[in-house]
Amino acid sequence: MAADFTGFLEFTRSGQHNAGRLLEADRWKLLEIEPGRLLVECHVPDAVLNLAGSVFGGFTPTYVDFIAIWTCMTTMDGELSWVSTMNMRIDYFEPLVPPGFVVEGKVRNRRKRDFLVETTFTDADGRIAAFALTQLRQMGTLAPPDAVK
Repeated sequence: MAADFTGFLEFTRSGQHNAGRLLEADRWKLLEIEPGRLLVECHVPDAVLNLAGSVFGGFTPTYVDFIAIWTCMTTMDGELSWVSTMNMRIDYFEPLVPPGFVVEGKVRNRRKRDFLVETTFTDADGRIAAFALTQLRQMGTLAPPDAVK
């Protein structure tokens, strides 16, 4: 039976998660979901903009982490598990600008506890703005906070 990660998704989007609050994840829209794949419309808050008005490159990995972790969770059966980022590589092609962009996460490989996830950022003009490969590891049972249950 596939795990239901909507509780975790809502926790990270509720403002209780520091990074979710910073990225205003409560304003994101889950467009598509299937095992091993997510499509999310992400909002860009003013707090992450550089002087040129685009997302400061150092915040991009936070978007990648959220999407990659959520994508891994779509493949889990039974109880959710903590997923930890082991390695991440990001290539930047176009600036990420307000009001937002679409991010697709895909599990490209899973072996035992390890995942390889690709994350593609598409801008409003349909161009690939950034691309990431992330290796993640399933660490064990997802422990509270209570809101995660």
